[in-house]
Parts: sequence; C-alpha cells; structure tokens
Amino acid sequence: MKPHLSRRDFLKLSALAAGGAAAGATVGPALLGESMHFDSLDSYWAREQPARNPALAQALQVDVAIIGGGFTGLSAAWHLAQAAPELRIALFEARGVGHGASGRNGGMVLPQTPDESMQIDYDDATHRWTYNLTVGSMEALAKFVAESGMDCDLRLKGYLNVFTWPEDIPYYENYVAQTEKMGLPLQLLDAKETAAKLGTDVYHGAVYDPNGGSVHPMKLIRAMKQMAEAAGVSIYENSPVLAVHPGKKVRLEVGRARHLVQTPTLVLATNAYTSKLGFFRQQLMPVHTQCLVTAPLSDAQMTAVGWKSALPFYDSRTLLYHFVLTPDRRLVLGGGHAQYFFNNGLEFRGNLSKIEQAMARELERVFPALADVRIEGVWNGVLGVSWDEHPAVGVTGEHGNILYALAYNGHGVNLAFLFGKIIAHIYQKKSMTLWRYASFVDYPLPKIPPEPFRWLGARAMLGYYQREG
Repeated sequence: MKPHLSRRDFLKLSALAAGGAAAGATVGPALLGESMHFDSLDSYWAREQPARNPALAQALQVDVAIIGGGFTGLSAAWHLAQAAPELRIALFEARGVGHGASGRNGGMVLPQTPDESMQIDYDDATHRWTYNLTVGSMEALAKFVAESGMDCDLRLKGYLNVFTWPEDIPYYENYVAQTEKMGLPLQLLDAKETAAKLGTDVYHGAVYDPNGGSVHPMKLIRAMKQMAEAAGVSIYENSPVLAVHPGKKVRLEVGRARHLVQTPTLVLATNAYTSKLGFFRQQLMPVHTQCLVTAPLSDAQMTAVGWKSALPFYDSRTLLYHFVLTPDRRLVLGGGHAQYFFNNGLEFRGNLSKIEQAMARELERVFPALADVRIEGVWNGVLGVSWDEHPAVGVTGEHGNILYALAYNGHGVNLAFLFGKIIAHIYQKKSMTLWRYASFVDYPLPKIPPEPFRWLGARAMLGYYQREG
C-alpha cells in the first residue's frame, strides 16, 4: 500500500462518506435535469487551436459518427480511416477541436494506465504488459507526429515521480525492486540525485522513468486534425450533439437546427462530458482541476532555478502537483486542487483567483527563485474519473453498435491515442487476443452513489485532501 491515499482510495472513501450521509438523509424533490456546458477555453495551449471548420448544415448518413474532437475522437477517426479508407466517417465537435480536456491539461505524456501507475494493481504479468503496451503507444505517437510533419513539442526523454514526504520512500523502494525483476527500466533516486535533476531540494527522492515526457497538447490536436482530414474524415465544428437515439441505426440531433445524422456505428469520445448524452451517468465523475502558466523565464531565472534536466515531474500527494517546462521556457504547473460540482456539473463554479494564489505559493515553495515570476494565466479543465481509477474502452448499447473510450483519470494524452486504435480494432472485429491482458477492454466500470450522496461524499473527501496537502 502507498503511504498516502491514491485517487482510487479517495473515490472509494468518497462513496463510503456518501453512504454515511445517505443513512441519515432524506432525498428531496427531483434532482435538476442534466445539461451540457462548455467553459470558455483560455488555456495557454489554446493559442495554437486551429481555425474551426464549418458547422453541420444538413442531414447526413455516415458509416461511423464520432462525438468529440479531442484526442480520443481524432485518434479513433484516424485509426478507422487508416484501417478502412472506404468508410464515411464524420466527427462532431461542439466547439472547436481540443476545446475540452485535450486543450486544457498540463502537457505530460505518461506510460501505464492510472490503475497501474506506480502500483501493481493486478499481477506482475499484467503490470509489465501494460507498461510495455503504453510505451509502445508513445512510440507510435512519436511516429504519427513525425509523419504529420508538424512540430508538437513532443519530448519523450522521461519524467520523475517525486516524493513529498520521507514516509513515501519505503513504498517506492519496494515498488522499484519489484519492477526491476520484471525488466522495467525504472530507477530510484535519492534526495541529492533528485535535486541535481530538478534544481530543487524540497523532495525526498524520486522514481525516474526514462519513458514518458511532455507535449504541447494543442499542437498535437492540430496534427491529429490535419492527419484525420487527410485520411478522408469529415470534421464538423460548432456542431454540438444535442440528443442521441440508440437503435440498430443510431440517430443524432446536431446543432441548433437539430440536423439528423444517421449511422450504424457511434463512437462516444466525450470522456467527462459523456453523462450529459445519457451514457455512464453512474460510472463517471467530472472532476475539475486547474493549470497555471508563467511568462517565459529569463536567462537569469533559468540559471537560478537550475532545472537542468528539463524533465517533467509530479509529486506523491493524492491531489498531486505536476510541473512541465515548455521549449519556450514557460513553466506549466497543474493540479493540487480538485472540485466536483453537483449533478456531474460541467460548469466551473470555483474561485480561480484563490486557486491561483495557492498554486503560486507551491511554485515559490518548489522554486524560490521564481517568487516574483509573472503568471500569465490560470485555467480550468474537467477530468473523467472512475470510482476505482480504471479507464475503459469497449462497446455498449442493446445493439452493440456504440463504442466508447473514457475514464482516463489524468492519463489521457497517451491513453486516448491508444484507445483510438483499440476502437478501430473493435470496429473491424479483429481478434482481441492482442489485448488479452487488457483489463480496460469492456471493463465494467463500477457504479458511484447517486446524487445527492455523490456530491456529499466527494465534497467531504476533497476537502480532507486539500487540508492534507
């Protein structure tokens, strides 16, 4: 067991807290109806968002319809088009591609699934297989970017998981010893070695993984959009799907005019937004987290910071912080705070100014030389979080014609690209022996308690972890 609770532990305890609340509470009037909401996209990455395509302006019949223009949707579209060029594939994005979590994250690219990240959730064989699979996915992503001819600031030279407390050390010593027996390339660093790589002495050691790194998320979105369209995919932006009617032929109502789209196969690539379409309401929580970006660091600031390795890193807290240094020498700091809003709420109702102050304090704690650095912005994003930290990709619906990929729990950049490939394999009805160790294929996501108990439990536990950090 880790010395401090993981997100999985948080979610389980949230459910227990919710259960306790349920025992002494009476459910009141009917809950508010669900509604789709899209906060404005004001991340640093958004400066590279591509120009939007025209919205859907007519009824349409296609072989595959994809809802969502983030990493998942674009990856699924490209992989499907590569596998079967004759397919008529249409992708519908409510705003512009990358508007959701794909254009708001901290820019880290990580191996492993969240349930197997720095912990052995099943057994050694599954852990080793999942690690190698996700490393292979990053290699495929690098090849994809190279083929696009676009610079996405993709750097895959490794990352660090740093220890916030000395009590963390025994757990990670044991974990690295286990992975060494599996042939995985992880290395345990002491406090001095960690400080030499990062230029800060606030951590008590780290696990160094040579696989992983960082990317400019919106530049990657640009490349993915270009590649999908070149493969023949039709992308409609400013085209929100307002209703989904399952059946042997799925019917979609798209845009204000509610244009009818009919398709024998639907792909849900909406992650945290999925419940608003009527799917996975009880299995997925939209959790809001934030990122901060500084102005470019000067030569003097770079020297003072001493972050010579430029390796991205994240800490061992439950509500962890993660740090990325961009090629233009901006520091992106993410995490540290998380909020859940009633009824799977997608609208951010928190206080960004207060969160910015807390994040600035953490930045100064880790890098005192940046106490006066100019902060250019703070933005909010929404993660799709499952109860047990498990991601899922598979098929749902009475007719087995609705494909989905979701619940990345903060590991979305690499997993979304991989899950797009798996969606293409599922569609083609290829042999699934390739995924024999893949617990995430058709994984039955467990249910999370309904409202109002979900909100009560999440609020109690998030408040606890905020005080812990």
